[in-house]
Amino acid sequence: MKRYYYIFLVAITLFSCESSISDFQSKNFVKIFGSGYESVGIDIVELPEGGYLLLGTDLVDNSDYQVYICRVDASGNRVWDNTFGLDDAKDEGQAIRSVADGFVVASTATDESGLVHSYITKIDMQGVVQWSQPIGKNTYSICVNDIATDGSSLYLAGYSDTLKAGKTDYFISKLDAMGNPVWAKHFQISLNSSFQKIFIRNDELILVGTDGATQKASVLVVPKTHFGINSSVSVGSTNEVVADALYSGDQFYVLLNGSASTTVLECITPALDRAWRSEPTDGIGGKSVLRNNDGSLVLCGESVLEGVPYIIFIPVGTDGTLLPEANNLRKIQGSAGQIQNTSDGGFILVGTTASTFGKSIQLIKSDKNYFMLKN
Repeated sequence: MKRYYYIFLVAITLFSCESSISDFQSKNFVKIFGSGYESVGIDIVELPEGGYLLLGTDLVDNSDYQVYICRVDASGNRVWDNTFGLDDAKDEGQAIRSVADGFVVASTATDESGLVHSYITKIDMQGVVQWSQPIGKNTYSICVNDIATDGSSLYLAGYSDTLKAGKTDYFISKLDAMGNPVWAKHFQISLNSSFQKIFIRNDELILVGTDGATQKASVLVVPKTHFGINSSVSVGSTNEVVADALYSGDQFYVLLNGSASTTVLECITPALDRAWRSEPTDGIGGKSVLRNNDGSLVLCGESVLEGVPYIIFIPVGTDGTLLPEANNLRKIQGSAGQIQNTSDGGFILVGTTASTFGKSIQLIKSDKNYFMLKN
């Protein structure tokens, strides 16, 4: 089964590369990127002019982990790629966002002592680094998990370990357009708290993370101008941690993983009330979620079968109930990064191939009818 899967994957890749691409083929493809040595796909953005920019980590010269970025056209063909990072640390991409004249990347660099340092890097439209700014101090770990931008400022969310006790704090920061700090806040010190996602809603920031004090997921609302909690609400049940979150259609969707391998999706209203809670499946680890134009959603997760990781796609309705087509979708070997809907009505996922034949960054594009996933 493993051999047939990779023959199928490579056949699609060769068939679609560097050739005339029909409209159908541009909506359905699988492509592979990176060196093939410990390459990992993390995040992806669709470009207004067409195509995508993907972010990951790659092993360069068999010894140096670097941040990897790659621009592909609408058919998944590589336009350019680049790597950057420190020479004496393990660099990993965390998040990428589009700005007016390029992109901003959040990345981490783990040094030999185990400290995690975060950087915000600006790259131009050709992938050339314009500037890079360290975040926080270099005496303790800090990890930026997500970025939001309103055009004039950058907002960061993640975690820190200010006491170097191995227990994380909430971290949030505002930067100007050049990456210079405006304000930053560490709070819930050493309570194992961490923000996973940050969104902008008018003049407010919406932060979604796992609250170490309550052992629950939490949604916080703070002003953009300075730190101060306007409101907050716990989400999910005890020992459910945030895997991903989405702000779409003026609703918040929080994907949670429970301690008993239960995948949970909660819909939160603009007033931060729970609209519904769904447990569409169990036995997988949820990774990311998207919302389609009709209000339905697709959850993406992972399961391990006979020691091999598989990516699982779970379509659910507007109320979180499992849709019938979920039973007709096949599993794909590999690990999932970020999934997002695309302007053609379909979706695209960046992730990582299984290590059977070397780990590469995997890009899976399918139309709205799930053609690439059907058995």
